[in-house]
This record gives sequence, structure tokens and C-alpha cells, in this order.
Amino acid sequence: SAGSSTRMIAWDWGWQDEWAEAAVAAMPVENGVMSVSEWSLPIERGGVKATVGEYSISAIGPGPRAERQWKAAKERGMPAFAKLQVGTTWELGSVPYLPAMMNVAEHMGRLRAANVDGVMLGWTLGGYPSPNLETASRVLQGESPNDALQATATRRFGAAHAAGVLRAWREFSEGLKQYPYDGAVVYNGPHHVGPANLLWERPTGYRATMVGIPYDDVTGWRGPYPAETLANQFALVADGFDRGVSELRTERATPGEFDEALGREESVGEAAAILFRSAANQTRFVLARDRLATLGPGDDAGPTLQELEALLRAEIELAR
Repeated sequence: SAGSSTRMIAWDWGWQDEWAEAAVAAMPVENGVMSVSEWSLPIERGGVKATVGEYSISAIGPGPRAERQWKAAKERGMPAFAKLQVGTTWELGSVPYLPAMMNVAEHMGRLRAANVDGVMLGWTLGGYPSPNLETASRVLQGESPNDALQATATRRFGAAHAAGVLRAWREFSEGLKQYPYDGAVVYNGPHHVGPANLLWERPTGYRATMVGIPYDDVTGWRGPYPAETLANQFALVADGFDRGVSELRTERATPGEFDEALGREESVGEAAAILFRSAANQTRFVLARDRLATLGPGDDAGPTLQELEALLRAEIELAR
């Protein structure tokens, strides 16, 4: 209305499904419509059914919400855009990128098949010039996901190491698919700070703060997941990242031209593994601590005390 030549893109954050299509229909056709690609995607993790409602690399879009919005836009001749984070998300906000490259490549391939007109590849985090962004760029410019992965691995780590790096990325990607996804987990869980979060002898009564201090608020961390399921799923993610790191260490066994690049990739994978493992440990620590408090004078506290000691020692090692 102001006569500006600036391109207007309407982003559907906060739109309700029941009026979203009417909103698209009411806009000037010059507008673009942008939808977060993976939102409303149904998932199941650890036997718990959930729906993606935030940015995710563990869940591969697009989901039904975005597809519906894009269809409404294209039927009016309006451009359709995908909004996503391909570097990292609040699934783990304290690494420069989550090297789950197969998930990224597959998502980009699906976006090409959906014939979107453009993408927004980042938001509040994950802007590091990562293999994720390179792989996404290659696929969006026309390479197949497999070709893009091969080319990215070869350019960054050399032809001799490409196969090993691809194996590592596959382990990271499969591990991340076990992530106990929910908005409460993503924002309140202890995974962002890992061993830096204190372990409390007694309940603090404090609530976890959004991507801040998690305290010992397992109830606030877990969303729809039972606490033990939350711990198990974080442990499964950590297992996948540990396997990926092992592949990278094998590639570094013989020092060479790409040793520094491989070392950097290993460090990112190891950091993620540590943080995910710590989240599992912390959840189990709080459960064991609270279980100990319920034991009576005649109850055998030995097994619970042994579990607590093992968890404390594991956290000490992760901190180191």
C-alpha cells in the first residue's frame, strides 16, 4: 500500500489451521507465502506419538501444514517459500551445526519435489558455514541428495575419506531420528548445557528456564515422554553420535592433508554426543535421587546408591 518495491512474504507463524487458507486467499497475489516446512509432521519416538511444532532436523519435512499452505498459494499464482533451519535447531542449540547430513539432504530433495519457489535456511541459530548449508545448497541447485552428499564430503575431506565421512554422517542422522521431540524437550531440556548443569542432592523446586538453566526439573523437560523414556531416547541419540565419531576417528588414524578438517568434524560430533549423553544421565540421576528419598529404614539403598555413583562418575568424565 505504501508503494514500496520491497517484496512481501507472509510467514504463517501462529496461524490457525481453520483460517490459514482464507488468509492466503485474502492477500494480494504479489505476496509470497512462507511456511515452516516440517511443522505438523506426525512422529513416533520411544512409543510416544507426537507432532512437530518447532524447527527440526530429526524429522524430515515437508509436513501437511506447509503442503496445504503452499497449495493454497500456488492455486492463486503466489510464490511459496519454505522456512527451516538446516544448520542446527533447538534440538541442540550449543553446537555450530548438527552433522545429520542425510536428514538435511533428504529434506532438501523433498522441497525440490514440492516445487517451492525459495527457502529461508536459518533463523536464530545454525548460521555457521557448515557442511549442512553446503549440502542444502547443492541439492536446491539441482544435484541429487546422494550426489550432493558425495560432493560435499569429497570437497571438505578428500576423496579418500569421503566414504568414511558419509558413514559417520549416516550414523549421526540415524541417531538423531531417535530424538525425543517435543517443544518442552527442545526448550527446557538439559541437553544445551550438558555437564555444566548442576546435579542437586535434593529437589530444588525450580522450573527449567527456556534454553537457559534446566535445574532438576525433569517434569518440565520431558513433555509427553515418561521420564525413563526421555532418558532412553537421549541415550539412543548419543549412541548414534558415538558411532559416527568412531567412524571419523578411524579416518584420522593415518594423518594426512585433511586431518584438521576431520578433527573439526569429529569435535562437533563428539560435543553433540557428550551433550545428549549428559541429558540421559541427568534424567536418570534425578529419578534415582528421588527414588532414594522414598526408601524406608529397612529398604536396601545399595543398588540406588550404586546407580547414583555410576551416574556421577559418568558426568565427571563427560565434563572432562
